Amino acid sequence: VVIPLYIFYKQEVSIMRKVRHKNVVQFIGACTRKPNLCIVFEFMSGGSVYDYIRREGQMKLSMLLKIAVDVARGMDYLHQRKIIHRDLKAANLLLDENNIVKIADFGVARIIEHNGNMTAETGTYRWMAPEVIEHRPYDEKADVFSFAVVLWELFTCKVPYSDMTPLQAAVGVVQKGLRPGIPPNCPPALAAIMESCWVSNPQARPSFRDIVPKLQLLLDATREEELRKQQQNQNPHKQSSLFSKLRGK
Repeated sequence: VVIPLYIFYKQEVSIMRKVRHKNVVQFIGACTRKPNLCIVFEFMSGGSVYDYIRREGQMKLSMLLKIAVDVARGMDYLHQRKIIHRDLKAANLLLDENNIVKIADFGVARIIEHNGNMTAETGTYRWMAPEVIEHRPYDEKADVFSFAVVLWELFTCKVPYSDMTPLQAAVGVVQKGLRPGIPPNCPPALAAIMESCWVSNPQARPSFRDIVPKLQLLLDATREEELRKQQQNQNPHKQSSLFSKLRGK
């Protein structure tokens, strides 16, 4: 069944009018009269995270974790309001002039029904949770699965399952428990978050309310370590200069 684009348009306008958070792209207004349909959002000068990582390559771990925290905070806000994004991926994450990440593209987002479950297949196969692929009932934990793939995407700067077609990847995820391979240089704490978020059982996945403090703790520790290394790299030059002056005397 082909769903008219107008349905997605109305859906996105309906949801975006209700949300306001620093990590969700801000809705400005919309023209709802056919044929001149449009949605106006705040200008995001940094473009998409997808384009950023392909342009800049592998980023510092602190930058990666800062992006991850921004996304997790935005998703926690949405889930607290019973909104499932259903198409979370780097291409749908935008950067503003201050490198603050905001979640965008709510064309397939939905508000969870009273029973808490939905069954329609939406999103992009490479990031899609197995229960969504299989048309089983799903809830907000489907976004958590996609978030794990986004974390992998941020660390590797690659498209997941790039050696497969989207359909092959979907079959592998469902039938073989396929997941993207985590590189050996990935910090164990970050790898553990990925693995906990993409487990097959949705109920075993953490909520974004649980994920945020774990990522923030890792971000704080990483910033301290990067600062320590930066100071170490600077100090030898200062010490060498001082030693030379002393010898000169």
